[in-house]
Amino acid sequence: MVSANERDLLDLVRKSGTTTRAELGRATGLTAQSVMRLVDELVERGMLQFGEAVPQEGRGKPAMAVSLRANYAYAVGVSITTDSIALALMDFAGNVLAHHSEPMPALSRAALLRRVRTLVERLLRKARVNERRLFGVGIGMTGFFIGDGAKVNPPSPLDELALVELDALFADALDHPVWLDNDGSVAAIGESLHGLGRHYRDFAYFYFGHGFGGGVVMNGRCIRGAHGNTGEFAGMLPRLGLERAALETLRTLLNEDGLSLPDIQSMVDNYDPSWPAIEQWIKRVTPGLSVITSAVVAILDPQAIVFGGRIPEDLANRLIPHIEIDNVSRRGHARPVPRMMYAQTPFDAVATGAATLPFKECFFR
Repeated sequence: MVSANERDLLDLVRKSGTTTRAELGRATGLTAQSVMRLVDELVERGMLQFGEAVPQEGRGKPAMAVSLRANYAYAVGVSITTDSIALALMDFAGNVLAHHSEPMPALSRAALLRRVRTLVERLLRKARVNERRLFGVGIGMTGFFIGDGAKVNPPSPLDELALVELDALFADALDHPVWLDNDGSVAAIGESLHGLGRHYRDFAYFYFGHGFGGGVVMNGRCIRGAHGNTGEFAGMLPRLGLERAALETLRTLLNEDGLSLPDIQSMVDNYDPSWPAIEQWIKRVTPGLSVITSAVVAILDPQAIVFGGRIPEDLANRLIPHIEIDNVSRRGHARPVPRMMYAQTPFDAVATGAATLPFKECFFR
């Protein structure tokens, strides 16, 4: 699709928003002639566009602005959780043009595929985008890869999608190329592009949902691991006898208190900070979360730890002060620790991150 040098240029333009050929030359180390040729070719192919001249420092002539051509291509991101579906339509410049979310009842595999197809078509119509301009679809789903292609082992509510080649399954149903990753990594990608990743290039993303997992971004890139399972943070807890910070546990506690909350989405939609079970949940999950956080800090040394996924902001902010990081000081100095804060992606981080998967795979770093 694009050469290594073209990919470098496109990625630099994506990060800058608007830049110039001179700035691209300084950033890449390529000669002015090479940058001019590459940029002109990418403009001719429709991926880049020229804008108004940008004033330069000193007495130099204004330089022609270069930016991504937003309508070159489009991608849809799909988030599939145990009880909901969310979609985001993104243009080539990374703008989210439309989004949608809805509860997902228990569906057969065929019914789920038809529903996703319908929602993709509806989103394209809403944004007035011709389906022929859809470059591909990214999917983020809860569960871990088993080391055999795109086969994911999700929680039991998603039995219909367990241990099958999901990318081929959805590509056939949607009639478009499909890229797949787990929800924790995809949410981390979304946060890196549209949330706190604009200020922190090294962070761990804690994804709170039916279970607990996440993703890792280092130097601005999502780290997937040998089998695509980086961020399975709760995997260290069973042998320690510690509880994972799953929102499903909180929902169970609330139902025991007499509330009628059939799924996590209903709990999030009706969240009430005064629920007594919240303090009980925080007390139960804090020991395990402290172990995970201590391990992440010791192994990765991130700038930040982001609390995201489906956790309400109030709940995240109440949970953070209870987390204890093992950090023994020496000569009066302890290791620097990351900031812990709530996610800032404006829409569903998984759907947003999933929409970037086709573009990142084929055009950007």
